[in-house]
Amino acid sequence: MPDKPSLTKYHILAALAIVVYSTIELASKYLGPGVSPFTITAWRFLIGGLVILPFALLQLRKARRALKLAEFPALVFLGFLNVCISMLLLQLSVHFGKASLSAVLVSSNPLFVSIFAYLLLREKLSLFQLLGLALALAGVALLILGEGELAAARYLNLPLSIALGLGAAVTFGFYLALAKKSLQKHGNALTNSVSFIGGAILLFIYNIIARKPLFLDFSWQKAGIMLYLGVMVSGIAYLMYFEAMKGIGAARTSVYFFLKPVIASLLAVLLLAETLSILQILAICVIVSGLALSRFQRAK
Repeated sequence: MPDKPSLTKYHILAALAIVVYSTIELASKYLGPGVSPFTITAWRFLIGGLVILPFALLQLRKARRALKLAEFPALVFLGFLNVCISMLLLQLSVHFGKASLSAVLVSSNPLFVSIFAYLLLREKLSLFQLLGLALALAGVALLILGEGELAAARYLNLPLSIALGLGAAVTFGFYLALAKKSLQKHGNALTNSVSFIGGAILLFIYNIIARKPLFLDFSWQKAGIMLYLGVMVSGIAYLMYFEAMKGIGAARTSVYFFLKPVIASLLAVLLLAETLSILQILAICVIVSGLALSRFQRAK
């Protein structure tokens, strides 16, 4: 059993990782509306995958094995789901609307992870999980119904942003459900590194074909934010989160993820001058409560 200081270290790592995750939408907004979401997503995951790669290679070396050529397609497919679909939808959601709404919607992904795990992996759902998921779903509905700025001129297309945010949550849930077997087989570092890099390369190829911009117009601010999103958010934060999972388990670590919608919304209100209605604040509380309830039995 790890001693108390060791456990404290893992809890700190989990909390720090979630704080960093909570800044994705905020940092993306600071890049400005002129930066393509396609460009941001491709570079973010290429940089993140390269940051994690040395740890993946070390993992292979310790296991005294090499990744077989036949194992690459499945990992690249996971990258396609995560990078080219789910995280691209999130980036588009932030681009068209509110960072706070996008953050809360994508944070509801555990709801869809459980649904897809039941449908695809035949994992049983307990009564607590069913009640918690129903509560979280009701919270998502309240969040959307409580939005009073659907036609506000300051946002490019808020209704589209909400739809894209929901799409990001659903597809990320699908990705996580499918990734479970790969994570068990290959480990976190290898799965994330190869899938991130593979997904980023696929998105770069699409960007070339669709004539999307491959690079950002250079400024030190944009370069710094892009490095932050790649190195910190998609690289170091992932490593911190999964290191915490090793020490305190997946169930305890996942509890910290419930802080993301709260922190991200607070940052958006304070730093982007976004507004949330009383009903939406209540909705965030309902979503967090529902997701926490759905994990109750796992955390015991």
